[in-house]
Amino acid sequence: MNHTTGMAIGLALLANAPIQAAGDALPVLDCIVQPSEIVDIGSGAPGVVAAILPRRNERVSSGAIIARLESGMEQASAELAKARASSKTEIRLRQATAAFGQRTQERNQALRKTAAVSAHELDQSTTEMRIAWMQVKQARENQHIAELEYQRTLAALERRVIHSPVDGVVMQRFKSLGEYVDNEPLMRVARLDPLHVEVIVPVEYLGRIDAGMLAEVTLAAGPVGPYQAVVESVDRVADAASATYGVRLSLPNPNYQIPAGLRCHVEFRPARPERPLAGSETRQAEPDTPS
Repeated sequence: MNHTTGMAIGLALLANAPIQAAGDALPVLDCIVQPSEIVDIGSGAPGVVAAILPRRNERVSSGAIIARLESGMEQASAELAKARASSKTEIRLRQATAAFGQRTQERNQALRKTAAVSAHELDQSTTEMRIAWMQVKQARENQHIAELEYQRTLAALERRVIHSPVDGVVMQRFKSLGEYVDNEPLMRVARLDPLHVEVIVPVEYLGRIDAGMLAEVTLAAGPVGPYQAVVESVDRVADAASATYGVRLSLPNPNYQIPAGLRCHVEFRPARPERPLAGSETRQAEPDTPS
């Protein structure tokens, strides 16, 4: 038997062999429900806590104010910068001086034709006019710098206000009113919608679970399920010591009915129907063509 005949026989046997991996259902596996994100919220600037709003187990919304630091000095600096940025007096003064210098230079030019003024006086008035207009430009630049300074003070003032970056629930408060904060977090917030379901799967089922597959999650305690979750990610590196790999599912929890930290069981559903191997499908007989 040559190589070509052996390959043909092997392909025929493979085509007629049962698809064992695709036919067997995945077993019910243990899992644990965890928050999709846990954030230790800190401050962008050091200072003394002037207010800390949400308590433990209270909900917070993304962008909501959760704490404020003392900001009396920053507020005063912002008011001063605002007054400087809104003042137009220097620009008007420089414009009036430049306009007077221009009129003087125009009169001297007319008088120069009659030799009523010397060339030195004409040159002096022309130079003074140019300097005056340059001072107008400088005043406008100073005005722009003052506006930028005002924006900087507002940014510094905004850093004294701490916002929540996520929707979630306060797990723990690390600071209280009057405490000094520098590099430490103020509170810990857990994002509970969606939840993450972490599953440890034996490597013998590697390739059987794909992102997008549906699964039913049943909690070991708490609210009665099952709940529908979707496979979010599958680890691409298995753990050789335990011969397992990790799978993460996303479990919607819009009303926060499902608490995090519970053990659970998960049953996967096939993502798509079984398909035969290439070459195993039978071709329809083509109709005979008349000779």
